[in-house]
Amino acid sequence: MESFGKKLTEARVARGLEFEQVARETNITRRYLEALEAEDFSAFPGEPYLLGFLRNYCDYLGLNSNEFISAYKNLKIQESPVPLKDLIPRRNFSDLLFSNPVIGKMIGAAIAAAILIGIGVGSYGFFGKMMSDMNKGEEIAVREAVDHQIGDVEFQGRVFAGDSLTVTVGGVPYRMTVIASAPAVKLETPAGMRVIELAQDMLLDLDGEGTPDAKIFVADLFRDDPSKGATLHVSAGNLVEPGQTVAGVLGENTATGDAAAAAGDVVVPQEPNKPGETTHLVLFEGGSAYPVTLNATFRGYCLFRFEADKTNREERYYQKSELLTVQAKNGFRVWASNGNAVKIQMLAGGKTVDLELSRPGEVLVRDLKWIKDEESGRFKFIVQEVD
Repeated sequence: MESFGKKLTEARVARGLEFEQVARETNITRRYLEALEAEDFSAFPGEPYLLGFLRNYCDYLGLNSNEFISAYKNLKIQESPVPLKDLIPRRNFSDLLFSNPVIGKMIGAAIAAAILIGIGVGSYGFFGKMMSDMNKGEEIAVREAVDHQIGDVEFQGRVFAGDSLTVTVGGVPYRMTVIASAPAVKLETPAGMRVIELAQDMLLDLDGEGTPDAKIFVADLFRDDPSKGATLHVSAGNLVEPGQTVAGVLGENTATGDAAAAAGDVVVPQEPNKPGETTHLVLFEGGSAYPVTLNATFRGYCLFRFEADKTNREERYYQKSELLTVQAKNGFRVWASNGNAVKIQMLAGGKTVDLELSRPGEVLVRDLKWIKDEESGRFKFIVQEVD
């Protein structure tokens, strides 16, 4: 097969597509699309990202993704250098030993006796090791990525990085690619990157119509061993219960209570402020406080600091495409040098809310925490500005 990057370019040009349009419709950043066509593998943060983006790009262009992934793997094998030791001709034992005729005569008899004594044990060890190596070779077989088709019956199975889940909505297939299975499940979806923790579920709106099309629950995973994959329960169809309202992604207009509909998020009303109080949003509400997960996705270079439960503080510089997941019982305080460079997603009680909290270049300082409403006696998880 010729250069797969060239084939991608030809397929895109033949359809009259520009990178901007492809990036918008596939949710793959332009620089990654350009890197795939240029076969610049160093541009990707890891091979799972590369394989996931390559599969999605091929599907978008109507190409056979398995053929392109195989071409990539063959190319990587060809680029691997041959070890120097394999390029140096080897001399067998007899050549080294008997190259000097005098030495050969002196020790020849002793070597022959030793060989006869050890031949039984040596042959047993040699053939035993050979069989063991053969068995190990079978275990190291490369696993092919699997595309799981999600139908009316709930899917329950183990998935690995590179695998995909395809849900058909209104006759249109929507693919979600597993980017990682540990320490949490990371999915590249039509709605963007999603991170789901162990024992957590998430509703997803795949077609952008404002209703959830898929529900994903992480039943099992190995936090320190991604090679063992993660067990997911995935269901599709009408997932809105009677009387349930689907809320929107909270954007820059959330202060007015306006939000576009999005999957799995219960409507978040603007909590009226009492005299002297600062502005805050109510994200979750319940009869008691419960653990909350913060997912941060970085869209650019950003100094980000967070403090969980007023005890654990961490700070470092993050780059584009990096992800951060942290949990707390009571809440967080977060700082960001460029608030628009980070997108925050809050997960609690089976609900998910996406937050756009800042404008480009603005320094962000926010408290995300549980408070108790003295009038109603209920607990509310709020987002509050900090001076």
